[in-house]
Amino acid sequence: MKKIAAVAVVLSFAGLILAGSAEAREKKDKEYYVSLYGLYAFESLDEDETQDKFSDPSQVTVDFDDSWGFQLRAGYIINEYFSAEAMFEYVAPFEAEGDASDDLDVMNFTLNGKFTCPAYEKFVPYAVVGLGAMNAYEDISYGGRSSETSDWGFGARCGLGLDLYIDPDFSLGLEGVYVFGTGDVDHVEYTSVALGAAYHF
Repeated sequence: MKKIAAVAVVLSFAGLILAGSAEAREKKDKEYYVSLYGLYAFESLDEDETQDKFSDPSQVTVDFDDSWGFQLRAGYIINEYFSAEAMFEYVAPFEAEGDASDDLDVMNFTLNGKFTCPAYEKFVPYAVVGLGAMNAYEDISYGGRSSETSDWGFGARCGLGLDLYIDPDFSLGLEGVYVFGTGDVDHVEYTSVALGAAYHF
């Protein structure tokens, strides 16, 4: 339900934009941008992956909470239809309390493609896809013992967003994406809603 609600927020904003009268979007003179986003991550972690690390998984219950994080982005607006950006994302530890204490945080280094809609002057709806490296660091404490693991793999993301231009130099952004890992981080999945601001130059 949490993931559905997050996606619904993004779709609602996109629907409001598409319902308005279309205006020709002026070509932006500023081709580069840097941005900072804050995010909230709704977890879909594979908790069985963590439970299997215990000698008797049936005796341990792991239930992670949602978390928060931030993103740093640098991008290049190639044309009115497409932008490319590099992104660093950090998600603070998803925490599990109970039989065992477990913290799992995530770092992503991705290259993203933004497929933008050129129909509006101030609002720029887009679809985004990305691929890169993902790191999952997990710190488990149980029965007086602890275990730390750091796994790497490929991570991917896809979602929808929109940019609102305040003026040619500044824009605000809203984005909802689904993120998942592969290989040694295939137990990492979450949906995030991010809000941020960008400076264009």
